[in-house]
Formats: sequence, C-alpha cells, structure tokens
Amino acid sequence: MEKNGVAANRWEIHEHIGTQIDAPSRFSANGISLEQIPVEKLIARLAVIDISERAKQNADATVTIEDIKNWRKRYGRLPNGAAVFMYSGWDAKVSDANAFINAHEKNTMHFPGGSSEAAGFLFNQREIVGTGVDTILIDPGFDKEYKAHKVWLKADKWAVECAANLKQVPANGATIFVGATKVEGATGGLVRIIATFPSNRLEKQDASYNNLAGNWISESVESVGSFGFRTREFRFKNRDWQIEVVFYADKEKSKPLFSFIGEGRFQIGAKSSIVEPAHEANFSFSEKKLKLLTDDADVINQFGFGACGLKKGEFTDISDSGCGNFTSVSVCGKEYDLVNIENGILRLGSRPSDGNMCSADRRPKSVGSALIPLNN
Repeated sequence: MEKNGVAANRWEIHEHIGTQIDAPSRFSANGISLEQIPVEKLIARLAVIDISERAKQNADATVTIEDIKNWRKRYGRLPNGAAVFMYSGWDAKVSDANAFINAHEKNTMHFPGGSSEAAGFLFNQREIVGTGVDTILIDPGFDKEYKAHKVWLKADKWAVECAANLKQVPANGATIFVGATKVEGATGGLVRIIATFPSNRLEKQDASYNNLAGNWISESVESVGSFGFRTREFRFKNRDWQIEVVFYADKEKSKPLFSFIGEGRFQIGAKSSIVEPAHEANFSFSEKKLKLLTDDADVINQFGFGACGLKKGEFTDISDSGCGNFTSVSVCGKEYDLVNIENGILRLGSRPSDGNMCSADRRPKSVGSALIPLNN
C-alpha cells in the first residue's frame, strides 16, 4: 500500500471450507457444477427446521421425516422452490474446533445432520431447490458414507454447510440469497448468505386479537347460494386454526351433503384500512379434507366430486389433488381474510361469489355472518 497506493492479496483456498456450498457435481459424475446452477435457484423461500433442543441431548440427532411433517402442520406446506435448512444450535461451538468437529473413537465425528430418509422425502414430496445446515456436513457426523449428500446432490440440488445465525431467522417467511461464486467446473465454494424477512406486525395488536382462542360456531344456518346451506365451526389454539364446514340441501339440516375441514396456522395483522374496525388476517392451509354425507349421484356430480375417490362417511385428504371447487394446497395454500371481534361476536370476511381469497387483492371488503363462542 505504501509503495503503490493499492492493496491486493493472492488466495489459494480449498473449495469446501467455512460457510460453503456443495454443487451436485461433488457427488455425482453427471451433476452440474457450481457455475451451472441457475441464479433463480439460489434465491429461495426459506424453511428452518429447529432440532436444537434434541441436539443438546444427543450430538447425533438428525432431521427426520417426522420433523418435516411437524413443520408442515405448524406452518403449512413447503412451497415449491423453497430451501430447507436445519438449525441445531451447533454454530455456537464454531470458535472451539474440537467441540465443533467433536471427533471421538476411531476418528468418528459427532454432530447433527439430515437423515438420508428425510432428504429422500423432501426430494420426492416437493420441488425443493436446496438445503443447508449449521454444521460442517449435511450428513450427521457419524455417517462416513455421506448418505444424505448422495441422495441430495444426485438430484441436482445444492447444499450449504456451516450456515450461521439461523437462530435469528424465522422458521417460515424468510427469503435467502445464496451468493455462490461463478467458477467454471467448481464442485462448490465459499458463499455469503443473506436472509430477508418482514418485521413482526403482531407485536402491538389488541389483546383480544392476539389471544384469539377456543371454538366458534355459526350463530344460525347460513345460505351459500348453489352450495345450499352451511354451518361453520372454527377452532383456534395458539396460532393453529381449523375450520369444519358442513353443507346441507335444506335449511333444517335434515339433508347433509358433505363436510370440509381445513387447518393450518393463522396470523392476525394490522387494522384494515377498508373495513373498520376489522383486522387483516391470513389463514394458511397445511391440510384440506372432504367427507361425503350422501350417496346421491346427482349431488356428487353437481359438486364435481365424481373423480375424487370420496367415500361416504370417511374423510379424504385432498391437500395435493383438490376436488371440485376445493383447490389443492399448492394452488391455494393461504387465504387473505378479515377478523372482527365485537361484543363477544366473531366475524370473518364475507367470501366473494367465486370463493377466491387466495391473494392479497382478493381480501374481502366486508365482514360476514356472526360466529358465537362455544364453551370458550
């Protein structure tokens, strides 16, 4: 600097060190190399699966299929194009190399990772673009065969290791940007990862909205046009919700037709600028189910249920396929709604005639029929 007024360094560095990415070519002869990964696959919705409590008790803890299913129950289905990261809390040990590697007998390492079964489940279930961990391998330390690596990278997906600060990122709702180097033929390389996510809009909401809980049922039978009549029951607990709607051919409820159940997570946001004093609310779906309550073929055909494989008296999961006018979770995994609580009465948004509330611009412009508490 003193001589030439400019500074420059020469680097000689291993591809796989520090916070780094594995390209598919690392474990697959036919896999793409780092520079061939499309940019759009390095920007992804982030799902963080937290196994930190389990990892405190067991250094060999792994992400399991059950962990993925539990994440889905709480936050809804993993969106296509998402990246799934493991948070084990292991990054807290990074300043102590011996603790971080945690090698014991026969040079076997012990730290958390993803199971090959979980990797295969993600690959088969959803179009996930990548995965990441806060340890040095996506496999658990004891696995010397790199089973998760082989399942994952041979599917032409990327993997990030030694990710930091996942504790500061929400389990759902963040977007990550993986800054991968563009080096021809690279099997991986150093990366810098940035996560962005919205600030919490729930912190200053009214207590009555934040503490929405219990069961709420229709105050009376509700007319729903060509669908006949219905009754609704909502169940709220913590941030989980469930709705059960029973449809009838008559107002007296003597001719039940079918029942729908939807469930997932909900979030209540700011006051509506259009419908005062209601608040905006988002209801995510992790599961949708239908049950026939009639064997009338004309009714079944009227509602488009003929090809859905429904059985009278049994709920059928339609989360993946949809059925009739009821969409799959991938088509509509969240509804944009309103919530209003006044004088012990709960009202949600008035559903539009086409039933579509699957985007923010489809949020209702008015509130609907009354729901009253049931044994709250």
